[in-house]
Amino acid sequence: MNQFLIEVLVSLNLYILIFSRLIGLFVVAPIFGRNNLPNIFKLGFCLIIAYIILPYVEGSGVTQLSFFETIFLAIKELLIGLVIGFIAYIIFSIFFIAGSFIDMDLGFGMASVMDPQYGAQVPITGNFIYTIGTVVFMILNGHHHLIRSLVNSFYIFPVNSLISINNNLFIFLVKLLDYIFTSAIKIAIPVMIAIFLTNLILGILARTMPQMNVFVVGMPLKLIIGILIISIVFPYYISIMKDMFNSIYEFIHKIIRIF
Repeated sequence: MNQFLIEVLVSLNLYILIFSRLIGLFVVAPIFGRNNLPNIFKLGFCLIIAYIILPYVEGSGVTQLSFFETIFLAIKELLIGLVIGFIAYIIFSIFFIAGSFIDMDLGFGMASVMDPQYGAQVPITGNFIYTIGTVVFMILNGHHHLIRSLVNSFYIFPVNSLISINNNLFIFLVKLLDYIFTSAIKIAIPVMIAIFLTNLILGILARTMPQMNVFVVGMPLKLIIGILIISIVFPYYISIMKDMFNSIYEFIHKIIRIF
């Protein structure tokens, strides 16, 4: 009987800790963390996933936990889940950064749309690229891989481990920021080059044909060229998105190893 109670206690403590890490992921991760996704659905899904992966998570060291120790570890697990979700979130923000660069060249710098997920104004082009990226992410089963990355994190960073901050974390953050802006430039550069050449040609025409109203012709022309370039380089965007989504799992693996 005592052995049975111990097993129940271990399973309950472990279940709470697994659930806490899952909740952290579902708060901020793309798709899972959408504001228009009912909280009751997120909660129920986390409960089910936690129950499914419970037998595969090592539970040694959680037998004799007091109430306050369990709460402390649950908060720690919540933070780990938030970090994993934030990695995916910040990689997805590349689409909005690239969209801002493109919109500035297309003349949409002051225009934006409301994104219900973030509750903020986002670039028009960025919102379009983000939507396409979300579809590609789902087609590639990215949501499955994201959950799998979280499950694998229990093997790299067990529930009874404590977080330790070291210099590798700051190196990781620098590399992450470098990757974000580099990827944003890769997405925006085809349109930026095309619009630069368009502005150069319009400038030459304005000098050679003073009677031509460049401002009237320039705005719609740049918009048409921008849309055309985005359509032409669409396969290139898909390949970049695939690399970005693979980098999500790599960065998650690296940050968990740092802890």
